[in-house]
Amino acid sequence: MNTRPPAPLQSLGRFAWVAAWVPAAAATAASAVLDPAMSVAGLAMVYLVAAVAGAVVLAMGPAALAALLCVVALNYFFVPPRRSLSVDGPEYWWLLASLLGLTLGLNALVARLRERRQQAERGQVQAAELHALGEAMALTRDHHAMARAAAAFLHGTLDLPCAVFLTQDTEGALTREAAPADGAFQRQPAEWAIANGRPLGRGCLDWPELPLWCAPFSRHRPAGAVQLLLPARAAPPADTVAHWHALARQVGLAVERERAAAAAARAEQAASAEAARNTLLASLSHDLRTPLAGIVGTASLLRIRGDDMPGLERQRLLGSLEDEALDMASMADNILQVARLSQPLAQLGLRWESIEDVLGAAVARVRRRWPQASIQLRAPHGLPPVQAEAGLLAQAIANLVDNAVRHGGSPPRIAVQLGKSREGVFIAVRDHGTGLPPGDPAKLFARWRSAAGGRAGGTGLGLAICQLCVQAHGGRITAKRCEPGAEFRVDLPAAAVPVQDPA
Repeated sequence: MNTRPPAPLQSLGRFAWVAAWVPAAAATAASAVLDPAMSVAGLAMVYLVAAVAGAVVLAMGPAALAALLCVVALNYFFVPPRRSLSVDGPEYWWLLASLLGLTLGLNALVARLRERRQQAERGQVQAAELHALGEAMALTRDHHAMARAAAAFLHGTLDLPCAVFLTQDTEGALTREAAPADGAFQRQPAEWAIANGRPLGRGCLDWPELPLWCAPFSRHRPAGAVQLLLPARAAPPADTVAHWHALARQVGLAVERERAAAAAARAEQAASAEAARNTLLASLSHDLRTPLAGIVGTASLLRIRGDDMPGLERQRLLGSLEDEALDMASMADNILQVARLSQPLAQLGLRWESIEDVLGAAVARVRRRWPQASIQLRAPHGLPPVQAEAGLLAQAIANLVDNAVRHGGSPPRIAVQLGKSREGVFIAVRDHGTGLPPGDPAKLFARWRSAAGGRAGGTGLGLAICQLCVQAHGGRITAKRCEPGAEFRVDLPAAAVPVQDPA
């Protein structure tokens, strides 16, 4: 609890008062040797040196006693009349008074210098503790982990049981992180300190009889409090209490800074989610209007003139109606998945899946959608499984193949290659169409790219959902230009290959 460095010979305790006789005895012995050759004034200098040496090595009280003993010894042994405490003449009175004044003054000066040095050393120790506390809390992120780290640090540094109480944002109740966890900490003093913004316990004006010290992080609306359990003895020094206040403020600043950062992150995520919802609403009103208008027009035409139409024309309109409905269904799926994956805490239902099965389901879906397209699937045997949400991954691959069919020329020729890569497996979708538009291929995966002037057709969400899906599975997606056409490649991490026992 006490961080003050020890004074010289302070460890002697009560024996320091006995040691106060040593300077006077040593000066008397030296003066006895020098007496034949020196005057009383010269011998007074010997006692002065002894008194100064006593002031350097002894505390202020024993040093003052040593100075007084030096003056008395000089008077008794060497000032006429010798072997007596009487003084023969005013000049000796002046000599003794000057010696006493000088020794006491030097004693006070040395004590003051020593106290300043001790204050500077205590300041260095306390500054080092504040710095170490800040570093210990900087290694954590959650404010509960910060409180736990602070309690453990203060317990280890101050050698006192310590608890950090935190207020809750919603209910106002307190949570506690303590070291040791089973200490006899009291919740009511912490609640009082937080409610009133003042410390209490030993060394404080409020409730000084409590066997603890408790202080809030700050005076105004503190986010918590620090509590120390004190042993049964006197109140701690004022400078020690001031240092405890500094440590409590350091804990409070770190906790409140982390809470503010978390609140800012939540606000940013909420703003991002709100922006995504607004964009989705705008897309719904823009991208769904065209196929809806086609469906309404075709359905109206079939209702009014369907009976008079030739059978071939009627089948063509029905096929167009089905295509528009399938486009809307695909568009709705993409929009829902974008909204889902854009949430800050989106979770996937991951399972170990066969990539061949997922890819086969996706290609089969596109083949039903585009029966006139030539889609070749090449998948070797023995590929490792991947951890994926099968439906979501199949939708992403279907979007890639659908995009290749739309831009794969007439008639479209698509090659889908599945294979092993360094990290796991890859899926490459190659078309032989007009190729990628000018510019950075990575920008093709931006949302609403089609509406902004990308490759013709689609809603602008197909490639965006591909990227979101692949990233959610821990993979990456790239696009490159080919001669002719373009290739989109997906790399996914796979399960570790089990080590075979050579036996």
